[in-house]
Amino acid sequence: MSVPLPARVEERLANGATVVVARRDGVPLAAVRLLVRAGSALDPPRRHGLAHLVATSARRGTRRRSGRRLDEEVESLGAELGAGADEDAAWFGLSAPAESLGRLLDLAVEVATEPSFPAAEVDRLRRREVAALQHDLDEPSAVADRAMLGAAYGDHPYGHPVEGRVRHLAAARRPDVVGFHRRWYGPSAATLVVVGSVDPERALRQVRRRLGGWRGSGGAPPELPVPATAPRSVLVVDKPDATQTQVRIAVPALPRRSPHYFPAVVASGILGGGFTSRLMEAIRVNRGLSYGVRSRFAMSRSGGLFLVSTFTKNETAGEIVSVALDEVERFCDGGPTAEEMQRIQAYLAGLFPLSLETNEQVAEKLCDMALYGLSAEEIAEYPERVRAVTAAEVVEVARRTFPRERGVVVAVGPAARIAGQLERFGPLRVVPARQTL
Repeated sequence: MSVPLPARVEERLANGATVVVARRDGVPLAAVRLLVRAGSALDPPRRHGLAHLVATSARRGTRRRSGRRLDEEVESLGAELGAGADEDAAWFGLSAPAESLGRLLDLAVEVATEPSFPAAEVDRLRRREVAALQHDLDEPSAVADRAMLGAAYGDHPYGHPVEGRVRHLAAARRPDVVGFHRRWYGPSAATLVVVGSVDPERALRQVRRRLGGWRGSGGAPPELPVPATAPRSVLVVDKPDATQTQVRIAVPALPRRSPHYFPAVVASGILGGGFTSRLMEAIRVNRGLSYGVRSRFAMSRSGGLFLVSTFTKNETAGEIVSVALDEVERFCDGGPTAEEMQRIQAYLAGLFPLSLETNEQVAEKLCDMALYGLSAEEIAEYPERVRAVTAAEVVEVARRTFPRERGVVVAVGPAARIAGQLERFGPLRVVPARQTL
C-alpha cells in the first residue's frame, strides 16, 4: 500500500531558487522549510564547524530585525524558528497557523538571505559551541562518533563532524562567517518548501514576492567525489578513565540516491536494526557482551557509511568486535531467512507512514527529494518497494557494502587495556581522546 504525498506545485524562480508548495488540508497549520546546499562538506580547511556556525548565527539578527525582535516575532506566532546544518545543507524552518503564512515566509527568507551576523552574537555562539565540544570529551559515545568520521572518510569533505573542531572554532571570527555566507548562500542552491492548509497558487505568489528578489552571489556547490575505501584498520582512542569501551565499525557505503537503497535498508534492519536482529541475538542474548548494538546506513548526497555501534566491558573489547564481524560474514555468506525478511519488511513498511504525519515531516521529505534527487514515487511507494526487496538483493548489497575486509574499527577506552585485544583486526594506531576535538 502506497503512502501518497499531498498534491503539490513546483516552480523554479527566475533567480534559480526552487519552490515547492504542497496542500495538506485538515489542521489549519502551515510549515515553511528553506534549504540551502551549504553544509559542513563546504567547511574551509582549518575552519571545520563554520557551516553550522553560519546557520545558527543567522538566526540571531538580520538587516531588518535584531535577534530579540526575531524572537518576539516568532513567539507572537506561537512558533519556533529552527536553524541548523548537516554535511550537505543548511536549513531554516518554522510552523504556525496557515493564516500567518506571509509572516512565516518573511522570517524564514529574511534569516537565510539577509543575516547581519552581529559580532557579539557570533562570538557568543562560537564560544558556546567550543564549550559544548569540550564537554563531549566526557561522553565516550560522542568521542567514538567523532573519531569514526575521520577514520572512515579520511580526507573526504564528510570526514569531520558538522559541529566542527575546537581549535578551528576557537580561531573563527565574524569575517569567516560572513565570507562563508557570501560564498555559498545563493538562490541557485536554495529550495523553499511550504506544506499545509494553503492555496498553492496564492502561496506561490507570496513566495515569489519574498524570495524572487534574492540576488545572493553564492552558487551551487560542486559535486563531491565518492569516498574511497581502504583495507581494514583499527583506531584506538585512548581514554584512560573509561570503564567501558565504545566500539564503532564503519565503512564508506552508499549515497542516498543509490539504486540499492531499499535492499540496503532491509539488509541493515535484519543485521542490526532492532531487538530481534542478528547482532542483538549474538551479542546481547547469547553472550551478554552488551545491552545494545545496532547497525545502520548513514547516507548523504555524495556517499555514506555503513556502521555498527555498540559498547562493552574493557575486558571484552576484542571479543565484541570479533562477534560482530563474524556475524557480518555469516550474513553475507548465508543471507537472510524467509522469516527475517517478512518480519523486517512488515516493520519498515508499517513504520514509514509515521514519518509523514505532520506538515514539518512532509516538508522535510520534500526537501530531501530536492537535495538527493529523489522521485516522488520513491517516497510514496516506500512500503511497496520495501516489501518488493528479495533475499538475493539483500545478499548482494550486504556483500557490496558491509565491513568485511574494509573499513575501520574504532574503539574508545583505556588503550593500555584494549589495544592488545584489537591488533588482530588490522593495522592499529592510538590517539589521545583530546585529539578528536
